[in-house]
Amino acid sequence: MGHRAKIGRVGFRQKRPASIAALVLLAACSGPAVVEYSATAVTVRYDAIDGIDGATTLAQKACAAHHKAARLRNTANFGLTDRYAHFDCI
Repeated sequence: MGHRAKIGRVGFRQKRPASIAALVLLAACSGPAVVEYSATAVTVRYDAIDGIDGATTLAQKACAAHHKAARLRNTANFGLTDRYAHFDCI
């Protein structure tokens, strides 16, 4: 019995890197997401597919929780897929 349990654990360890890689890829394709948020500012991560329009829509919803509107302050691009939009809630 002890031998079977050890084989099972080794199999799990071998599958773990593939599972982590799948989660990273899934997270990269998940659309715009708020990464920082306060009553005065919002930062949204987005990709080329969603574009700045998707990020703006999400920021408007986050600022609306404080009865404010989102105004784009600036954007930052890191590589081909990492894009961030910084909004002020006014």
